[in-house]
Amino acid sequence: MFPPFPKFFHRQPVAGETDLPFVEQVRIAQAPEPRSRRSEVILIGGWALIILKCVLVWWLCNTYSVPIHPGWVIVPTLLGAALCTALYWRRF
Repeated sequence: MFPPFPKFFHRQPVAGETDLPFVEQVRIAQAPEPRSRRSEVILIGGWALIILKCVLVWWLCNTYSVPIHPGWVIVPTLLGAALCTALYWRRF
């Protein structure tokens, strides 16, 4: 049913075909997108809420008898926020 397929996979190259480069050069000339003031305000507001959450979690874990250390909640939150912030700033 598929007898002609092997000749397509194992054909001999045409003379001069292998001498041509596949891609010589690619240039993309785009001006960098200006920073968005709105995005930066949202980012700062998010950090303020994260700091508030961390303080609240620390206080709640110390005030009430919670069987975990507050660092198990705070550290992943701060790492995730730092990753998102780094990705945003690296974009520009």
